[in-house]
Amino acid sequence: MPLFCTQMQVVNQQTKDLVWIDGMRIEAPTWELAQEIIDKENYHYLEITGQLVAEIPCKKGSFEPDWKNAIDYDKLNQN
Repeated sequence: MPLFCTQMQVVNQQTKDLVWIDGMRIEAPTWELAQEIIDKENYHYLEITGQLVAEIPCKKGSFEPDWKNAIDYDKLNQN
């Protein structure tokens, strides 16, 4: 089932500035149903930012992508 990423705005306790941070991931068949889950659970502070299609980690100790250990969520959802 697709995963949808969210974000929320919080106060940085050191600078007192408003900043956006990653929120929870929501598992739902469509964007609209993900929004319904947010509304139903009263997560009014979350905003959906998009569908998570892949995660590509970095090789240990670097910023180089580790394609061998990538997770392709589109491919997983097709099975």
